[in-house]
Amino acid sequence: MDYQQYADTLQVIKGFCAKSDGKDKLTALVQYLCLYLSAGQPGNLKKVQASVTAARKIFRIMRPLETLTGLLTQPGFTGKQPMHQEALAKLKDLLMATYFSADHVVWAYQIGLIADKKTGERAQKVSLWSWALGSVLTMIIEANAILSVSSRRLASESDAEWAKRQEAARQEINGRLLVFIHGGLQALTAAGLLQLYPFKPRTVGLLGTLASALNCYFLLPPFPKRAAPAAKPALAAANSAAEGKLVAKVA
Repeated sequence: MDYQQYADTLQVIKGFCAKSDGKDKLTALVQYLCLYLSAGQPGNLKKVQASVTAARKIFRIMRPLETLTGLLTQPGFTGKQPMHQEALAKLKDLLMATYFSADHVVWAYQIGLIADKKTGERAQKVSLWSWALGSVLTMIIEANAILSVSSRRLASESDAEWAKRQEAARQEINGRLLVFIHGGLQALTAAGLLQLYPFKPRTVGLLGTLASALNCYFLLPPFPKRAAPAAKPALAAANSAAEGKLVAKVA
């Protein structure tokens, strides 16, 4: 790794850490990694998991409003997408806003602002169910989008245009497929936390770790584009001399 690549990597990490959502996902990665390593058993890793779980809540302040922004600014249907796709997207935003809102109540219970245990447990279930259902909707939305990507060649397209559109479609499908997988991992993690399926704590920790790692990947800023290396002086001089001879011949 040369110095410029090293500097670019540090710049990307800095950009990631500058985001509050980046800090949330990074602490989530630590949280679920501790659950995986500890297998849910008491000990230092379990203490770290509990501490990080509580600490990451602060990065979620105003997330319900942030999630609902699209729904509040455009409550109706735009017609730019099929109506069922827009309806699913709006329902997903509503579920994710409920997830973050209920999670705030859980946090208030954990720090003692809310004393009623039933309220805390009910908020925990509402939060996890909203997360699970929102993640399932993400999978449905992405699956519909993948199936709707056009793969037919237009009669007026040249070979170059067709190849370019195929490459764009391939990249779009790959990106959406990654989001689909991420939604599945989140839904399974939530199902494990709700004990809808008897996952072992280590399995839940592994699923959460993979989902959080993908979240971190999605939030990484793009690497800076590097300029093409300049020609070596000797080569540049030779090219200049050759160009001079060619000009002389043409003249």
